[in-house]
Amino acid sequence: MSHSCAEWRGDIGAYIVGALDGRARTRVSRHLAACDGCRADYDDLIPVRAWLGRLPPAAIRPGRAIRLRTPRCLLAAAAAIVAAAAFLTILVIPGPTARSFQAADNATGVSGHAQLHGTPTGTQIDLTASGLPRGERCVLIAVARRGADIAGSWVATYAGSARVAGTTAFPASQLTELRIESDTGRLLLSIRV
Repeated sequence: MSHSCAEWRGDIGAYIVGALDGRARTRVSRHLAACDGCRADYDDLIPVRAWLGRLPPAAIRPGRAIRLRTPRCLLAAAAAIVAAAAFLTILVIPGPTARSFQAADNATGVSGHAQLHGTPTGTQIDLTASGLPRGERCVLIAVARRGADIAGSWVATYAGSARVAGTTAFPASQLTELRIESDTGRLLLSIRV
């Protein structure tokens, strides 16, 4: 969630627990459809609903929306879900699992395997490549829907292989492609993400 979307945090929590209806629910739904950052936060908060099962039966019934009688209760429920999500993220959920991608280019003879690890500042990319031109200076480019970023550079070994740890400011969910190029811009391998 970006800083400009911080005001949506409570509304998203209330939306998840079913405490919104009418125009408020529609407004949050539209925002979630348009904002990738808030949608990612929404997806992260969904598991928190299970924590609500620990509330007394009078407060919540499984499969039904919470019945809140006052705006103060609504704010308390939203605050509780945001706090529970923070706790769950820090203490309960293990680190994000790595997503793996691989590709091979028959024309260049280059093949590669990449693992993407989400970080608070973007994405760490662990790349293994082989078949690179020996001694070639290579560049790893992370391509997202909204642009591209140089994630790393290296010189291929005599054996034509490389293990590279690169980083990009783009979140893993926004990446569409990883490109290995020579320093002259020749495409050696494209890995679809």
